[in-house]
Parts: sequence; structure tokens; C-alpha cells
Amino acid sequence: MLEDVYQTFSDPDGNFIEQFQTTGFDARFFELYLYAYFSRSGYEVDRSHPKPDFLVKRQTKAIAVEATTVNPSTSGAVAKFGKRISRLREEGRLSYQQNELPIRFGSALLSKLKHRYWELPQCTGLPFVIAIEAFHDKEALQFSDNSLASYLYGLRDSSYWTDEGDLIFKSEKVSTHTIGEKTIPSGFFHQPNTESVSAVLFTNSGTSAKFSRMGYQSGYANATLNLKRSGSAYDFDPNAMDPTLFAYDLDDPPFVEYWGQGLVILHNPNAVHPLPPDFFDHSVQWRFAAGDAVPYIPGWHAYRSETLISWVGELKERLPRVLLPHGPQAVGSVDKRRFHTLCPNLPGRIEESGEEDGWFADQSDAFLGLIVKSNRGVKWKCFVFARNEYFNFYPIAHKSGYRMRILATQAVQHKIMELLFRPQRIFPQFGRTGQATTSPPTPRTKTNKHP
Repeated sequence: MLEDVYQTFSDPDGNFIEQFQTTGFDARFFELYLYAYFSRSGYEVDRSHPKPDFLVKRQTKAIAVEATTVNPSTSGAVAKFGKRISRLREEGRLSYQQNELPIRFGSALLSKLKHRYWELPQCTGLPFVIAIEAFHDKEALQFSDNSLASYLYGLRDSSYWTDEGDLIFKSEKVSTHTIGEKTIPSGFFHQPNTESVSAVLFTNSGTSAKFSRMGYQSGYANATLNLKRSGSAYDFDPNAMDPTLFAYDLDDPPFVEYWGQGLVILHNPNAVHPLPPDFFDHSVQWRFAAGDAVPYIPGWHAYRSETLISWVGELKERLPRVLLPHGPQAVGSVDKRRFHTLCPNLPGRIEESGEEDGWFADQSDAFLGLIVKSNRGVKWKCFVFARNEYFNFYPIAHKSGYRMRILATQAVQHKIMELLFRPQRIFPQFGRTGQATTSPPTPRTKTNKHP
């Protein structure tokens, strides 16, 4: 999947491969992840300038994005007093989240602030976003965005139960963060000269595990690998103090994973050029209002996760699919409005072939089904839709000539159910030449350029 994304990745600095293969692996990997998200999620990406890393456009809105990473410290108070995450006990982890982690984030953000990217001609008048991910410790990706949000807004959340069992949250102001003899002010967005930063983009998902999962659901290595994912996710119960523990097998995924799943956008309330609130798809949005910072979570969101990748070789192909573990599946009818919300642009040949007469989807919205009543005689056609590499639905299978509607209905439902018993959820439609294809790309063993 890395190779697939890299085929259209431009390198204005000319040193991407060198740094990817040597001292800049984490930073360059994060950069490639951001490019995967932008390029595969409907954005126009401009990398013709050495700085900033990305100029990104969506319809009429454009922004500038500069990426940075939190790296191991080799000098100063953080290097002297910093803790290894694996050696921390419970009280030590709390102090780490409240002090050391904000200081590490602050160092990386303030370094980028000194470059004043927003003054570059190509950035003039655009919202400016700093994208950040923490790689300073093997366990750094275990932490969510809470420490970063606390530092950016100068707030710390606490919670308590009422006598009736309701959960109440409250925020208190934080003035400083301290480690050893080093103390920094909290509230990055309220400090001088930060008004030119429109938002901070955070993720702990710009990793090889993400590329592995996205590649697996795109059809790579389905016959020889097995992937299992587990972790903790947001619980939408308003009285839930703790996250939900989850685990699933990617041969039976509960949803289609997007490149943006795991992104968190933290908006600057004092920004000169505010970031459009709906610019980043599939991401959590932190906004500051009425003296408090509140995250808006649009859907399923993992705080942290681990992906176990196992090679099973030819044994997997020899096992009957019915013997592999699968959870309950269902393919039911949906209303026309929902179908067309998920699939807004039907190919002309389908629209012209007859009248829509039934709409279907599975529980995870991985596949769609459509029944069409023919204009020529009383016959029905059925179509099955899946997502291409840009997550847009297109027809991957169809059959016509059914003399009874119930037969077409059963055919489309059985086809979707058959697809659900396979791990692939993304069916790439366009190759590097731009020509359409209805089958997944064959993994390449040799390419012209590689990371």
C-alpha cells in the first residue's frame, strides 16, 4: 500500500527516499500518511513548493499544511528528566500526560511557529495548519489527543458522578506545565503570534499498521495474511466515563475504514484565518466556545489500537470460507434517499436502463445493491456497488433478465452476503494510467520508484 500511494507522491526537496531510509523515517512516514489521506479523500494536493509540505484544496476552499513530529530529546531538561513510558506506574502516567507530553508537543509546535510559513507568497490569506504526531517513545502512540488539547487550550478536564448516577464534566484552567527545572506556559492558542495558526491536526494513526489495514481492505495479501485489530474507542453514552474496548478481525470488519479515521482537528479560536469547520472529512473536531473546549465526534473513533498481522500462507486458501470466524451479517433494504446519499452519482447506463425499484445495503455500508425495472418488458436487473480507492461507490457486478422482482432481490442480497464473507472492502477502480478497472491491483514486486 505504501508503494501504491507513493506512485503519485512528488518530492520537491529531492531527499524523501534518503531520509525515509535513514534518519528521518518517522517524519517522512507521517508525511506520506498525510498525502495518502489528502489524495485518497477527494482533495487537490499541491506539492510544487518546498515549503510548506502541502497546499490542499477542496472545491473553492484551500489551506496550507506543515507536518512535524515529536522526536526523542537528546539535550535539555526533557532529555534529563524525561521518563520512559513503559516504566511509568498509574500516578506517573497521569503526571506524564499533564506535564511531559504537553512540553514535548509544545517544543515541536513552537519550532514550526518560528518559520512563519503563513508569510510565504503561496500561503498568503490561507488558513495555516500544523500537523503533528508523536514518535519520541515506542509507546507514544498509546496516548490520545487529550494532552495536546490541554496544552493548546490551557484547560484540563475532570469529572464526577451525581447521586443519580449522571456523569458531569468540568474544565479548569491550566497555567503551566513543568518537568524538572523546565516550565512552559500552557494555552498555546492564547500565546502571542499564534493567531496565524488556524488549527493543529493530530493523529496517532499515521503508522505502518494503518497502511497495512488500508491495503488489506483494498485486496492486498488477503490470501496469505490475517489481521486482527484491538484497542479502545469513544463511547457515545453520555454517562460513560471510560472508553469502549473493541476487537475485530479484518476478515470480518464492522465498517469500512477511511484514511481520515483517527484524525483530530483542534481549531484555534483566535485564528486570523479560521479553518472551515467542515474541511477535514472523517475527523474529530475540537472547538472552543463559552470558555470551554469541546470535541465533536462524528462517528466511531479509536483512541488507540494495535494491529496483529499474522502470515498463514496457503492454509488460508485451503480452508472453506464457512469455517473462518465471522460475526452476524445482514443485508437489508434501505430507503432511496439513504442510497443516493451514499451513492450520489449513478452511471448513465444504469439511469437510462429503467426505473429504480429497490435499494439495499449491509450493516456496515460496505456494499450497496440496486434493483432496476427494465424499460423494455417486465424484467428486472440487479447491481452491486462497492467503493473505489477514493471511497466513491461504483458498480462492480450486475445481472439482468429476471422475470420476477423477488429473484432479482434475492440475487443482489446473496451477492452482497458473499462479498461480506471476504475481507476486501475497497475495490480500486483506476490504475496509474487513469483507466478504469474492476479488479484490485496485483501487488507489484518491482516499481520505478519506491520509498
